[in-house]
Amino acid sequence: MDWKIERIRDRCAECSQPFTHDQRVVSVVALAIVENAERIVRRDLCVRCGPSAGAGSLFWETRFQQQAPKKKKVDFDRLLRIFEIWQKDPPKEQEALLYLITLLLVRKRYLRMVDLVTDGGREMLRLRKPGAAEQWYFTPAPLLTPADLPALRIQLEELIDGSFAEEEMPTTTDAQAVAEA
Repeated sequence: MDWKIERIRDRCAECSQPFTHDQRVVSVVALAIVENAERIVRRDLCVRCGPSAGAGSLFWETRFQQQAPKKKKVDFDRLLRIFEIWQKDPPKEQEALLYLITLLLVRKRYLRMVDLVTDGGREMLRLRKPGAAEQWYFTPAPLLTPADLPALRIQLEELIDGSFAEEEMPTTTDAQAVAEA
């Protein structure tokens, strides 16, 4: 007989109402036939649907805890490819987004910031890509205000989540051509 008891569910097994954070939940363990075999089954119920005292089943009360959302895993190699193709052909009106991508890549040491230079009245970051072959880049360094950040954060999250179309992504040979240019 299998004694593995499942984790708490996110809704009542009886009335299907979703549980809220810190709500009292009654968990019932009973013997049931599942797939032609006897198994121990857990059912999570809201207090209204829970068993009455002396019902003859094993049960306990607990509190439902809302799970924190998982952190997004950032594909920095993908961000580096986007950065490299945008160096070759910068998207219009995306200077601030390119700057944020650059800062992320510098922080994770995919790029090294050499210095801040002025080119035609615009501040630019001069960057070097670590490695045997020296690759240099210039990226605009716009002045960002706190009001700019919410919209930029949304754009960056969309980019990280994969909204950048695959046909727009550079291939390995394109990335090498960008680096050599």
